[in-house]
Amino acid sequence: MSSLLWKEWHEQRWKLAFGCIILAAFALIGLRARIITDQMLLTWVCLMGVLLLPVLASTGLVPAERGEGTLESLLSLPVAPRRILFAKTLVGMLLCAGPLAAAGVISLMLAGGREMSSGVMVGLYAASIASALSLFLWMMALTIGLPNEARAGLLSLGVLVCWVLIAKGLESGKVGPAAWLPCPFVFELGIYTNRPETHFGWLVVAVLVQTTIGLALFWWAATRVTQPVEAVS
Repeated sequence: MSSLLWKEWHEQRWKLAFGCIILAAFALIGLRARIITDQMLLTWVCLMGVLLLPVLASTGLVPAERGEGTLESLLSLPVAPRRILFAKTLVGMLLCAGPLAAAGVISLMLAGGREMSSGVMVGLYAASIASALSLFLWMMALTIGLPNEARAGLLSLGVLVCWVLIAKGLESGKVGPAAWLPCPFVFELGIYTNRPETHFGWLVVAVLVQTTIGLALFWWAATRVTQPVEAVS
């Protein structure tokens, strides 16, 4: 497992560095310039991360290896395919969570308690990381059988559009609690932090439900990773 993780880290670490630099720099410059309110700026930082990082992470794992013709060689190793996918999933989740966490640390250091309390700021970034991870699992499971990154990217954008539509429905009150929806959405990004009526129990239910969905998606993806493209696309 350690060799698999090292392989994925070696191949994907530039994406992690790129995401951390972009989001952290955006938060750093924006918070120092103070052109807009801290809450609006951090909402934009989180939105950038949630919209871009899952697409970047999911399309660069299995679809990229299919397109380069290296997946068959990887699957021929004396390692269970589920372990290979597990290593890829861990690195993909790091690609989604790492840049948002880096931006969160910068934000807390520069503006914690200035216009937003540190607790609210942490809640916003935690909700964003949870949403990014949920989106990543959906995108990975749905694109795992596609032959290249281009087609995987198009399908990931479709998932993203559905997510945005559901998010707008939640914001307008036309869609019920996100915890019960089998969709890539965990918390109401940017809204959860301003809703004192949100109960801790509801958040626990949301996490449990979405974790169950995530495990089911991983299992489904693991059953399809070894199938030929014609059988899964």
